[in-house]
Amino acid sequence: MSSVSNSTTTIRTISDFDKLQNSKSVLIAGFPGPGLVGSISTSYIIDKLNMHQIACVESQYISPGVIFIDGKLRHPFRLYANEAGNVCVLVCEAPLMINGIHSVLDTVMDWAIKNTIQEVLVLDGVPVQGIPRSDRHTTILQSTEMENNITNDNNNKKEGNISISDNKGHIQSNFNNSAIEESLKKYTTFIGGIAGGLLSACLSNQIPCAAILVPSSSGIPDPEGAALLIESYNSIIKDENLKIDPTQLKEQGQILKRQLEQIIKAEQEQREQVTMTGQRVMYG
Repeated sequence: MSSVSNSTTTIRTISDFDKLQNSKSVLIAGFPGPGLVGSISTSYIIDKLNMHQIACVESQYISPGVIFIDGKLRHPFRLYANEAGNVCVLVCEAPLMINGIHSVLDTVMDWAIKNTIQEVLVLDGVPVQGIPRSDRHTTILQSTEMENNITNDNNNKKEGNISISDNKGHIQSNFNNSAIEESLKKYTTFIGGIAGGLLSACLSNQIPCAAILVPSSSGIPDPEGAALLIESYNSIIKDENLKIDPTQLKEQGQILKRQLEQIIKAEQEQREQVTMTGQRVMYG
């Protein structure tokens, strides 16, 4: 496996791993976004497939810092691979400067091409207000080259015209919780920021790619949403050995949802009590 660099961004090899060049691999990417579903789902994949870190991305456009996770300090922008070398995961857990996204993505794409990446999957969330609906589902948006690899049901089709991106590079929509899934199914969707930039770079280099999106609340970790992404990942991946049981994430999501519901109920009861007594309450 070869390192790749340009004047401002470098992918530094941590583990010598030549298997990537001997087998066409799938690259799965997850970035911090609504519900942290991209980061949670990719971390879950790394754990369940017993993947190990093979490289890190260093750039002046990545906010300085480290991540402390699982009792260890880690680089905020990492690349992993499984033992067979047929799946890689790209994890970014630090903000990127807007004017440096092209530099970072160009370097990542050069690395992908040199290491025979065959397909790219981006896992991300679409922000909604409040707690996501219990009957939500994912939407798969794919390039033409991926159409033969992905079987979409009626809930995952897209057509029409709508733009969903904010100036921070996160996927965004003006639709409410109940309408976001319908909007994604019926309209052409624009994905901006690093997730959209990675997909755009794939199209420029004729690498088949897809985005798997799920409605999720901003600011609240959403393991249940991440589990839905894993289920859609399973529907895309052809190799049965690479499919992952999302049960653990679903259980975590149910626990978190019950906790949130209890918090919301307690706050409502407190507001009702304050209203009845006429007392004023100050927080903080």
